Amino acid sequence: MNTGTEALNRDEMTSGVQRVFAQVTRYPLEILDPQASLEEDLGVDSVKLGEVFAVLREQYELPATIGIPPEQLRTIGGIATALAQHLGNGNGHGGNGHGGNGHGGNGDGGHGDGGHAPAPAVGAAPKGSGKHGNGSLEPAAFEAGVRAVFAEVTRYPPEILDPGASLEEDLGVDSVKLGEVFAVLREKYDLPATIGIPPEDLKTIGTIATALRRYLSATVEPAPAPAAPPPGVAAQSFAALTPQLKPFAGKIVLVTGSGRGLGKDIAVYLAELGATVVVNSFHSRQQGIATAEEITAAGGEAVHLWGSVANVDHVEALFREVESRFGGLDFFISSASNGMLARLEDITPEHWEKAFRTNVVGLHQSALRAARLMRRRGGGKIITMSSPAAHGYVDYFGCMGAVKAAVESLTRSLAIELARDNIQVNCVSPGPVYGDLLDKWPESQRLVAQWEANTAYGRLCEARDVSHFVAYLLSEPVKLFTGSVLVMDGGISSQGW
Repeated sequence: MNTGTEALNRDEMTSGVQRVFAQVTRYPLEILDPQASLEEDLGVDSVKLGEVFAVLREQYELPATIGIPPEQLRTIGGIATALAQHLGNGNGHGGNGHGGNGHGGNGDGGHGDGGHAPAPAVGAAPKGSGKHGNGSLEPAAFEAGVRAVFAEVTRYPPEILDPGASLEEDLGVDSVKLGEVFAVLREKYDLPATIGIPPEDLKTIGTIATALRRYLSATVEPAPAPAAPPPGVAAQSFAALTPQLKPFAGKIVLVTGSGRGLGKDIAVYLAELGATVVVNSFHSRQQGIATAEEITAAGGEAVHLWGSVANVDHVEALFREVESRFGGLDFFISSASNGMLARLEDITPEHWEKAFRTNVVGLHQSALRAARLMRRRGGGKIITMSSPAAHGYVDYFGCMGAVKAAVESLTRSLAIELARDNIQVNCVSPGPVYGDLLDKWPESQRLVAQWEANTAYGRLCEARDVSHFVAYLLSEPVKLFTGSVLVMDGGISSQGW
């Protein structure tokens, strides 16, 4: 470890910080220009920066918080300068190596789980004390408590969590992560599921803290939930925020049937979240190619691989190509589907064969091959797609409803048998989704109006609603969902089709 004058030399510090960045990011040292923008030039996001700071804290015996100004967190040189200044003020290197000015001397050295320990929840009383279990509502103390929750959930270095910074643009906190933050805030402050925070108050840590203080201080009933948007318009919620963080950077995902419709939207959204996406299509070959091109044109990473999941030779070739290009696989979304929309009297044995081979046999053969590639990465996640029609009658969906019931059963079996390999398998079951497929449904105008009337909120699913939920299931903290069939149909199946 560098100590004394050597530690405070800016050039030495810059070299040391560069080496840590190279170690964590696995970038060649020569591309780590100290003046390059970490986000724009080097693609180092907040998650990766948190990992870097965990190593820096260990290497230089830094406390959990050292107050680096946000502008110095934008380059390697700025970080090195800030660390040199901090250590030059006599901070950090004292006591038994884990004490000194800033480490506390309480026996654990303040390192927590290797540098990721969140800042203490200053001013936030334990759950159950005071009104709503919130303890002190003094503004600075309460804001520190909310900030501590953000640090705990995001594992960001506390010094970058400026209460006035834009969660989306400056901190890259996407809708998935913000949902996790609110889950902890609800538990910590005994909040109900809905408290009616206006969208404009969800943009910074500071405005969220102010909104929560206002709610906890009020003696009136919580504000009602926002009115539902009109049919066909996606809800404005946490999930509607455009992600900047790229939480799936470095992940490889295969989405079958992603040339159009719901599969395409899932592929595009996961690419927006940073994943490298393998777009697969068969009948819609040109649309699959266009989807991959759309992703790359927007700055994402994608390739198109043609093939039918109903053809075992195509499946083998598809996964062989994925292995050749990427060496492994993190996520597999089984979105490919084929089946006849018709009354049962019009369904032929050939229709059953085609639907079953695509939806069930194709899933089985693809999942087994995906699992082999996931084992190399220590695990992964598989998501299958079903329909509430697997559990009840839906006009013209008699064939597909039966086939989707088989998909759900296979999902549960895969979940149990692949759990030993740290592979979670879940099924997302959306109701009718606005789009081209719904428009082609027999009697679509009558049925869409009927289904909308039978929802609790007057609208059906948008493709992006489903994509947000898929992204949530793929997020790392979600470990307890496996073998689950998760219905999202606005309450139609509860009230009846």
